[in-house]
Amino acid sequence: MKHNDVISKPSLIALALGLALSAPATAVGSSELEEVLVQASRDNSTLSSSKYSAAVITRQQLEQQQPDSVADALKYQPNIDIGGGPRGSNQKPVIRGLEGTRVLQLVDGARQNFVAGHKGTYQLDPELLKQIDVIKGPAGSLWGSGAIGGVVAQTTQDGRDLLNGGQSVGGYIRQGHGTAADQNRTSAAIYGAGEQFDLLLNGYYRDQNDVRLGDDRSLAYSAERGQGGLIKLGWQPDDTQRFSLSHRQSETIGSVPGNPETNVNTSSPLVDRESTVQSTVLDYQLNPASGLVDLDLTLYHNRSEVDEFRVAQNQRDHTDYRTLGLSLVNRSRLEWGKLTYGLDGYQDKSRGYRQGTNRPIPADGRSEVVGSFVQAELPLSGAWTLLPALRYDHFQTEAKNLAGSKRSESELSKSLALSWQATGWLELIARYDEAFRAPTSEELYTTGTHFSLGPMGTNVFVPNPELRPEKAANKELIVRASFDGVLTGEDRLRLNASLFRNEVKDFIEQQIIMDFANRVFETRYDNVQDAELQGGELAIDYDWRDLELGLSYGRTLGRDKATGKALEGIPADKWVAHAGYWLLDSQLRLGARLTYAGSVQFEDRDYSNYTLLDVGASWYARGTLSGLELALTADNLTDRYYRRAFSELYESGRNIKLSALYRF
Repeated sequence: MKHNDVISKPSLIALALGLALSAPATAVGSSELEEVLVQASRDNSTLSSSKYSAAVITRQQLEQQQPDSVADALKYQPNIDIGGGPRGSNQKPVIRGLEGTRVLQLVDGARQNFVAGHKGTYQLDPELLKQIDVIKGPAGSLWGSGAIGGVVAQTTQDGRDLLNGGQSVGGYIRQGHGTAADQNRTSAAIYGAGEQFDLLLNGYYRDQNDVRLGDDRSLAYSAERGQGGLIKLGWQPDDTQRFSLSHRQSETIGSVPGNPETNVNTSSPLVDRESTVQSTVLDYQLNPASGLVDLDLTLYHNRSEVDEFRVAQNQRDHTDYRTLGLSLVNRSRLEWGKLTYGLDGYQDKSRGYRQGTNRPIPADGRSEVVGSFVQAELPLSGAWTLLPALRYDHFQTEAKNLAGSKRSESELSKSLALSWQATGWLELIARYDEAFRAPTSEELYTTGTHFSLGPMGTNVFVPNPELRPEKAANKELIVRASFDGVLTGEDRLRLNASLFRNEVKDFIEQQIIMDFANRVFETRYDNVQDAELQGGELAIDYDWRDLELGLSYGRTLGRDKATGKALEGIPADKWVAHAGYWLLDSQLRLGARLTYAGSVQFEDRDYSNYTLLDVGASWYARGTLSGLELALTADNLTDRYYRRAFSELYESGRNIKLSALYRF
């Protein structure tokens, strides 16, 4: 199926109705659905009660899958793909065709705003995570700038959750190995809890060689070493209050091309790169018996530093990006409904230096954003619920090294959802959501030389302080159905389907101007097009006793509204079938996933379809070996040589991963 064939709304609806019995919104077990909170929604809804298209990856799934990155953990979800190529530290999720700064990333409620050309932004190792929540589609009325493609909320582990019943002190140690890159991974944690205090210390170390591809060659300069840790202290003075203070730090070292999505060449030279991320989060929760107060206050500070050494040029570069922010959210239950409201704000500072002449000059940029929001949940009758939301943001930005660059702007983001519980097993949700993304300091203020043209001169960066924010408006229809006792008295069928149309105005893209007649050679960021993204997701999960089955399908199409041409970078259509079975009284789980990605044709480029088979087994010991857990996964079991649509690099070949964990 070609991505430059634009599908019409009637055919999308027909597709949804015709395939509504074939697909999963998430892979979580049926017993967990009502327990998992969608942190990204801010209203403490469960996955099944959230009115967004959402997905949740639990800690158990992370342990069974053994992902190398956050994006890798999400790859089975419909309309979520991996961007950035096979180098793990550069991978990022692509949600409904949007990625990077168009998808808001959170860790424990703290925004992760770091962005710098060709440098990875998802630097939290999955080892430290308790779960990952995803909202697909714009969520600007809740989160403000950046959430035009969705939200990826990562929650780190907590000592209280890791303790077994009756334990006051515990810990674990894990050792893992992956064959595709000869990767070794070691992690450990110790945790404890008393009447009021709890503590978690968690750390990891990993190293790997170059990634082996499906044709038995290796991807040059994909070896890396990483280490990091998390300390989290909790204090609960009484049943209504809790304080939590956490600090995490990670470091990744490796030699990569200047653009890790490519091979080393003259325009992407080899660099020795060291990335360090530090984040401190203070959280306060207040939830007294009153229904008027259910409050979360979060203060955070992030610092990301990247040191690079351009080997052939003998040049050193440094990037320093800091974010200071706060978030205050309260949820009130009233006689006529529920209110979720609050305010948040953050300040970004970016600066850096580069050695050598004829180099891009990083912006000494400052951005400040303050916003407030309110969302109501209004029952209209026994079957209908209305959810209006409104958010106001004011932001200002400037570059200290560019006179007259200061500017400010305000944005109003609206959202409206209507839910109809048609029957006890069927729910229909119609949504309209707006969002915006303020331009980054890099897009606004970068100056200096982009590349040399030899005797012709140089192509230079020209700042554009007048860039307009990108704005999204999404219309979506969601259908959910759940049936108990379909074939037997003990089975359950869950069905999810959605159709969406996301219109994004003022897309910001880098423009390279090569006017030889007038000798104008410039690179600048401009608002170049209005985009339309539309598609759908279909999912079904079936559970019977120890058997789990599922099938999902996701499709996104994108076009330039002015020209009608297909957009670059839209992932391929994707089918995922999965099966799991518990044996030995739920001690052993066997699982398999089959992924099929369709072919994509874009202008003069062809990307072939591919099929991947991933299998795994997890064993949880009991008796004298209680506390021992073994996990075995084989990704790309058939050793397929393939690459994702719009990727220059081919992906990893067969990767057999084995881990052994012991809890004490």
